[in-house]
Amino acid sequence: MKRIALLGASGQLGSDLYDVLASSPSYEIIAVSRDQLDVEQTESIIPYLESLGRIDVLINCTAFHQTEQCEIDPLKAFKINSIAVVRMAAYCRQHDALLVHFSTDYVFDGSKPAPYTEEDATNPLNMYGKSKVAGEQGIAAYLDTYFIFRVASLFGTAGSSGKGGNFIETMLRLARQNKPISIVHDVVMSPTHTKDVARAVKAFLDQGVTQYGIYHCAGRGACSWYDLAVEAISWCGLPCETIPIRNIEYPAKCQRPLYSALDTSKLTQFYPMPSWQDAMNEYLQLKGYVRNGGR
Repeated sequence: MKRIALLGASGQLGSDLYDVLASSPSYEIIAVSRDQLDVEQTESIIPYLESLGRIDVLINCTAFHQTEQCEIDPLKAFKINSIAVVRMAAYCRQHDALLVHFSTDYVFDGSKPAPYTEEDATNPLNMYGKSKVAGEQGIAAYLDTYFIFRVASLFGTAGSSGKGGNFIETMLRLARQNKPISIVHDVVMSPTHTKDVARAVKAFLDQGVTQYGIYHCAGRGACSWYDLAVEAISWCGLPCETIPIRNIEYPAKCQRPLYSALDTSKLTQFYPMPSWQDAMNEYLQLKGYVRNGGR
């Protein structure tokens, strides 16, 4: 039985990873919450992990992903998204453990007119993306045995604690207020269900994949934030006027890529991701929404 330490186990992605992996008798999951290990205190990471005994796989779901706050506090962003990750990589090298880490589509600048592959050069526009690239580079410098899964626009049943839910829930909440909603239509990405990311990770572990490196793990296809909102609102049958607006009309400190769709072809040989539409449908059903009938 493999012993897996799961950092950030109570978050939106971590909770789905725990549920999916714990369903298998092949894995013993050590769930670690922020209360137990605050990775911003980087010097505490290795001693804490060593106190857990043998670890075969370290899965890191911790991140400082509030993009606006990353611009205000870049030191915190680099501590959590880079320095802490290097400490984890150092632990894994010392103890011969596999590291599974998650990065983001925000490592790209959005200038490519087609979905990004793992071979495309990174060029982040904001502090969040820069700190995540530094984390990726730190892992690659320390380890040969690692998986970095780049994910995008996550939604999961637990919601994001740092963001007060997720985009879909926010749009449905606003739609129920029967007021027009303005939604950005010129930012295109690949929406991703955290349950699918968890299934992909399990597939890699189940199959004993040894083709280590970076993989794009996102909902297949691409859409704008406007498209995603309209699809969710329509699925639930909510009468609501939606107004497409341009990104520049939405005030923000953080510059985001206008196009960051991810090509998941490399991942497909081990786990084919569903389309973002199918992923959204499953998510809405898991949350208890009734198609064309609200909730």
